[in-house]
Amino acid sequence: MKKIVILLCIFWIGFIFYMSSNNGEISHEQSTKVVDLIENKAASQNSNVTTNTNKNTVQTQQLKDNKLDHIVRKNAHAFMYMVLAILVSGMFFRFNKKGKGIIIYILFICLFYAVTDEFHQSFVPGRTSLVSDILVDFGGALIGLTLFYLMYYKIYPRFISNKK
Repeated sequence: MKKIVILLCIFWIGFIFYMSSNNGEISHEQSTKVVDLIENKAASQNSNVTTNTNKNTVQTQQLKDNKLDHIVRKNAHAFMYMVLAILVSGMFFRFNKKGKGIIIYILFICLFYAVTDEFHQSFVPGRTSLVSDILVDFGGALIGLTLFYLMYYKIYPRFISNKK
């Protein structure tokens, strides 16, 4: 089981690296697909509303698309590092490294990888390296760590005690 947890961590780190290696055009295309899915879902729920295609409406829609694209991208950053923190936490716990003291190591690994990932992105055409992305990544890692600790110390013991 220890090898599987290590392999999952390596796989996820590789996946983050792969996603960061996509040039700006491919990255934008991927987030645009998500934005289109969201808009299509919203449009299908509001199918009774008539559409007005004047210049202001088109500009307003483009502004909304840009904001939604930004939100999708930032959430993707946070999600990837949330999963990374959960996997790294699971790896430490699997090796019986638990408790409050290990939190620093988990967060350091996630933050270090976020910094190196942004540095890597600075060399990818059409991509930028932003400190704000590192903060979003770290925020995702904090959420992942919190979820892991809640599951491990609060939910898991209740689940086990109910099984007995």
